[in-house]
Amino acid sequence: MNVVSNSTYSMGNTIYQQVMQAPNVLGYVLCSESGDIIEQEGSEVSVLATVLVYFQQVAGLIGDSFGLEDLQEAQIQSKSLTVLCVPHKGGSFGVILSSRTKINEVTTLVRQVLAAA
Repeated sequence: MNVVSNSTYSMGNTIYQQVMQAPNVLGYVLCSESGDIIEQEGSEVSVLATVLVYFQQVAGLIGDSFGLEDLQEAQIQSKSLTVLCVPHKGGSFGVILSSRTKINEVTTLVRQVLAAA
């Protein structure tokens, strides 16, 4: 897994950083189709990046198994964290959230940001 850029250290703002404005969002990662990290910001993103790469691979297998053409979204929940994974431009966009997050609100924001990107 390669990191192409890391917005934590970049000077410019990107459209994806809008996700960080939602309450209880800890971080996000944008991965290319090959699994390279295009952009990331926030805490716990190294763990999220690893999960996101595997998500891309497993999502394709799961979708094929069930005869689904496109997987739209996956949510992984634990007691303390929730991860939202969404396919985006051949790659994936993942957001890591605290367990107090209203997931539907963040999902709506993520979809708006991705549609504008």
